[in-house]
Amino acid sequence: MAKRNHLRLLGDKQLKEVGSVKFNYGFPTSKDEDEDVITPNYTYMAESLRKSTIRYNSDLVFKYENRNKEIEIPADIDYIELQFVDQFIIKDYSNEYYKTFGLEAASFSNFGRTGLFAIIDRDLFKSFLSNVKSFIEFGSGINPEATFSKYIVYIRAFKLLTSRDIIKFRLDDIGSIIQLELFELPLDFDLQSKLTNRLIEYLSSIGVESIYNAESNKLEVHNASVDAIKTVANNFDIIQSITCSLSSVVSPSTFNVVSRDYGFAIANSEEKLPLIGVIDTGISMQTPLQSITIQDDTFSLNGNPLIDEAGRNRNGHGTAVAGLASLGRINHLNKFSGTVNADANLLSIKISETGSGYLSEANLIRLLYEAKEKYPDLNLFVLTTCYSKFKSTNESFSNYTYELDKFSHRTNSIIVICTANNDACINENTDYDLKYFNSNHTNLCTPADSLNNLVVGAAAENLNNNTFFGISAGREYPTLYSRKSHIDLKSLYPKNKSNKNYFKPDVIECGGDVGYYNASLLDWADDSAMEVLSARPEYGFTRDTGTSLSAPLVANLAAKLIKEYPTLHIQTIKALIINGASLNTIRFPKNVTHLLNATAGHGFVDLEKTLFSEDSSPTLILEDSIKNEETKLYPITFPDYLINEAIGRVKSIIKITGTLSFSFEPIKNNQLSYNPVHLAFGFFKNHTVDQINSKKKDNDSSLRSNINWSQSGRHVSKPIPYSNSQKMNITIDLAHLISENKTLNLAVQCKLSEQIVGGIPADYPSSFAFSLVIRFEENFKENNGRLYDELIAVNNIEIIENIELEGDLDLTN
Repeated sequence: MAKRNHLRLLGDKQLKEVGSVKFNYGFPTSKDEDEDVITPNYTYMAESLRKSTIRYNSDLVFKYENRNKEIEIPADIDYIELQFVDQFIIKDYSNEYYKTFGLEAASFSNFGRTGLFAIIDRDLFKSFLSNVKSFIEFGSGINPEATFSKYIVYIRAFKLLTSRDIIKFRLDDIGSIIQLELFELPLDFDLQSKLTNRLIEYLSSIGVESIYNAESNKLEVHNASVDAIKTVANNFDIIQSITCSLSSVVSPSTFNVVSRDYGFAIANSEEKLPLIGVIDTGISMQTPLQSITIQDDTFSLNGNPLIDEAGRNRNGHGTAVAGLASLGRINHLNKFSGTVNADANLLSIKISETGSGYLSEANLIRLLYEAKEKYPDLNLFVLTTCYSKFKSTNESFSNYTYELDKFSHRTNSIIVICTANNDACINENTDYDLKYFNSNHTNLCTPADSLNNLVVGAAAENLNNNTFFGISAGREYPTLYSRKSHIDLKSLYPKNKSNKNYFKPDVIECGGDVGYYNASLLDWADDSAMEVLSARPEYGFTRDTGTSLSAPLVANLAAKLIKEYPTLHIQTIKALIINGASLNTIRFPKNVTHLLNATAGHGFVDLEKTLFSEDSSPTLILEDSIKNEETKLYPITFPDYLINEAIGRVKSIIKITGTLSFSFEPIKNNQLSYNPVHLAFGFFKNHTVDQINSKKKDNDSSLRSNINWSQSGRHVSKPIPYSNSQKMNITIDLAHLISENKTLNLAVQCKLSEQIVGGIPADYPSSFAFSLVIRFEENFKENNGRLYDELIAVNNIEIIENIELEGDLDLTN
């Protein structure tokens, strides 16, 4: 069928009703339906708290024995980590713990089950220890009459925060750049400032350079010795964690060089194209990419950004990434034969000379803001440098991820980030065994846990029309070296309380595969690798494999979308890519189906479905905003022919694939409410907001008994983590259209979480922009191919015209 441009649903004209958000639980005596009843095992808890008390006393002695009395420090603060039996209800209990035990909540991890508290009032904290002692006596049977605070029974274990907990890397890996995450003390900001300033003064006095970011409350330290790091960890009670910024570009190796000239030139180098910022090792100007790269050597942390000498034999890395980002899948598949047109101009942002080392997060973020300021139209980046250490299961967001999410939200940008590679896969497998992904060390690496950006894993496809030599079950399957989501909500939540949309990567794309060295050994192989641009003109091309090739291909698709639909919001671009991706050809065995989304995300990218509609399959785009506590209804009317003309079936006559995407201002120190915005969508009968909100026994507005909202916001006191990228599939029967007079309601709801340390910030937005992409597909053979035009005729819909990008881009700077 002919390609058709996507459609825009005119929200202001199509909107029928704005109502409130209301959750009906069916249990009127319960404050929240997820208040799980947990029968505590007091004997076990008493033993656990007894061990915690012994360890606490020992750690307290250790902490103060290691103090340097010669360093003048404004105050001593002890921090205690409390491990709760269940999710801690921040809104209800934070103040109670402060008033009762002198504990100020500082941060929460493990999705609200672990909290770090500052001991602000030592006298009140003695009451905590006394109550713990009484509970131990009661639980162990020593004193059945012992009394204790009700808050103690919620605590599984506790411990003092010591320097051994604060330093989160092997000191042998210290390197040149270290990140210090500092505590925030909302109830005593003056003390927080004094301790922070004294730390900065001390580092300066011993000749250690530091960069302080007041907004994120983070200190980046350069060229500190091991002794200096130990000293600050032992003495300054404002440091929450100290991490190493060791990173590397995501490329396992470079294979045999392909000895042929580039043999092509870019025909449309004078055309105004979308701009992609390539955050990598530089882009070689000795390649055809020179004609589409801005000649700007401003943005670099190390070396000239217009030179790329990274990797084995100085074949480069950023050059291959840039080539994939600008020239895309089709040119690489066609071996650059015929006329070669680029899809994007390039800006080189060089963060490494060699492709590995210690990354200055502060300076990288500074470069991004400076690039955005200098080139306001720049809203698309690709990043294939990840930290070397994988994230542990359910680990919290890093400062690096937080800064990238904040940057993308504040600048309306998208960074396409790879999951990182697991190079160990070739030594730990003998064939394609998906059970391998059950291992924690296959988890993704920072910053691939980013929510506002687009995270990409690798599929086995190597853009070679010849025989497939990879080990994977098919070209569209995730590779063993690609990394999986580190999130495992099933280990924390019951079956009826989870979020099926909370995972990374978002999609997978071509990256090449590993191959068989012999019958029992795997290796990085030429035949299963991808052919990409080399930075050295005498070689022309080289072969490579990795998620660092997958990410720029998705960035290329994003650039194609921007070029085709330049008026769309950048989050709509993300939603279109996710909506077009598919898991249909990726069939996992039953024993590993739980790993499907964790490894393949929403599926393998589909260029055609992402870029264009068809007569029988129109894609509808809604860009709008919604306020906290609102529900919006947009009626979608379906054409008469679906009812009045024989179409050959009555069940599932229309397939709907919907994808919601939005960005948000991230909140630090609370993993659960890092994204505090619950925003969800669903398709319902032609009912009012009140009817949709009512109990199912009173009024059933659902089209399917097992499908309602794209994610649940009904858990108020103990919420699930919210996803800002959601995808849902639903089918419509003929009976639905007949009973609802051909009109169904698209509903969107919004509600801010109340479970935030210190409460919702006073300046936090109350209205949120969102992008909703809906693909309709005729699912019948007779009288088809009409849905595109007839949807336009009966709704407030317009075709999104291809408007030429305005302005000129000076490639010579």
